[in-house]
Amino acid sequence: MVTGAPGAGKSTVLPELLRLRRSTSVGESRLVVMDMDELLDPEGRLLGIDIAHSSAAANWPAYNALWLRITELVRRSGSPMLLLSPLVPRELPEGRWLHLDCPDPVRRKRLAARGWSDAQIAEALADAAEIRKLVPRSVAGDGTPEESAQKILAWVKE
Repeated sequence: MVTGAPGAGKSTVLPELLRLRRSTSVGESRLVVMDMDELLDPEGRLLGIDIAHSSAAANWPAYNALWLRITELVRRSGSPMLLLSPLVPRELPEGRWLHLDCPDPVRRKRLAARGWSDAQIAEALADAAEIRKLVPRSVAGDGTPEESAQKILAWVKE
């Protein structure tokens, strides 16, 4: 599990992880890499149900359970899996955890560029502070996406 609050670089690092994982195998199997956001449409919905916004918090346990099932299915095939998500261990208590992080000013700039409000940015900064406490092992997400991907894949190989 690679977690990170909004703006950490999870979606940005995904293409590099997919590209670089071609040379990364764990045992005999190639690493499967997924991002929790990949199931959502551009408005943050899954099957018409809002998932991505804080107003949908009541739906999050079911969405987390869906991802837990997906990870079980992938692992059952014998393939190791790397899941990028904004969750913390108590929300999806599976596997090893790594925190993709970036300095708060970088996060603020990235989220402002997405058009996030000051209140939304403040919530993301609070999420980042919580994740820092809960998942102390981290890699920096403020370099290039390739650098971040290389650090994440080095952690996977450990």
